[in-house]
Amino acid sequence: MKLLVLGASGKTGSEVVRQALDAGHEVTAFVRDRAKLSITDAGLRVSTGDAMSFDDLRSALQGQDAVISTLGTSKSSEKLIAPSTEALIKAMREAGVKRVVMMSSFLASPSYKPGGLSKLLGFATKGMVTDKQAGEARLRQSDLDWTIVYAARLKNGEKTGNYRIVAEGERFGMSNSITRADVADRLLRAGTSNESAHQSLVITANGANKG
Repeated sequence: MKLLVLGASGKTGSEVVRQALDAGHEVTAFVRDRAKLSITDAGLRVSTGDAMSFDDLRSALQGQDAVISTLGTSKSSEKLIAPSTEALIKAMREAGVKRVVMMSSFLASPSYKPGGLSKLLGFATKGMVTDKQAGEARLRQSDLDWTIVYAARLKNGEKTGNYRIVAEGERFGMSNSITRADVADRLLRAGTSNESAHQSLVITANGANKG
């Protein structure tokens, strides 16, 4: 498949790119700054631009089969997901691309129930969460074949394949974690099939991999 990866220079985005290339997919890495992209594979196409720009996204989307977005920001005051999602929906419609998978944080998941010290984290990240939720709501309302993947607390580590989808109504929080490589694996699985279209998934490592 031909995959466009947004946020490809980030830690999780670069994992998606590597795994997609290893699986034989044709990958386009969409980045703001080419110099920050650590992957130099000869088969990788790079498209530079602003994720909030309709024109930049439309150009990168030409000929693609699906989009995997790992966009995010560590600045709670920065509005990124809502405006970039709006631009992406419009650009995908014009380019005739229907499949999109968006990575999000467990903090933005409707099923997340903070308690104790995690409430302080929620306060500190309120702006970021609000931005994510606004963009995700817009995506759900679109006519695209979307999937939103809410990842538990991210950590470095190898791909284990030992992770699970959190059951509806199950409580989870800061004690749950998952490697970025495993998140990338799930994003890629979703992006290369329609089995989870129009679904929101919360993923976390299985018991022994918590930490």
